[in-house]
Amino acid sequence: MLYFKKLFLTSIFVINVETAIASQAKTGLPQLDLNTYPSLMFWSIISLMIGFALMKYFVTPNIKSILNSRETSIQNDLVKAKTSNQESEKIKQSIIKSQEDIKSKSQKIISDAILESKQSIEKKEKEISAKLVLKVSEAEKKIINTQNTVINDVINVAEEITADVVKKFTDIKYDKSNVKKAIKLASNNILMEK
Repeated sequence: MLYFKKLFLTSIFVINVETAIASQAKTGLPQLDLNTYPSLMFWSIISLMIGFALMKYFVTPNIKSILNSRETSIQNDLVKAKTSNQESEKIKQSIIKSQEDIKSKSQKIISDAILESKQSIEKKEKEISAKLVLKVSEAEKKIINTQNTVINDVINVAEEITADVVKKFTDIKYDKSNVKKAIKLASNNILMEK
């Protein structure tokens, strides 16, 4: 404040000195006319004081409140971002856990399905092999029956042929039971060799 007083007094002194000098010389540029300096200085000081008061009481508080509001908004945004980041991390962990659960469940389902299909295949194989064994045994029985029938037919035909040959080529009287025994014995020997 003392500085302003000194400045004001010095400016008044300079103005008075210049006014005295200017009154003697009226010629020259109007900006250099010392008679206008006191009013210019007065209104300049008034304008600066009003400008200072406006800046101090209106503009600076508004700027300060805007900066505080901005800082608060930034802090709130940072808190929200941190919260969102934590929530997204929790969601990510829950997704990873659910994926692992689903993977383990699917592995279990696959292994159960494979085991069930193996058991089903083994059961079907047993059924098929039992059917095959049954069919093979039936086929063997049929073959044996057919073989026996054929052998019996061959023996009967052999008996008849032998009886016809003996009748035609010799006059030997034969007994049918002896011929049957001989042919059966010969056929048994032939069958045993096979």
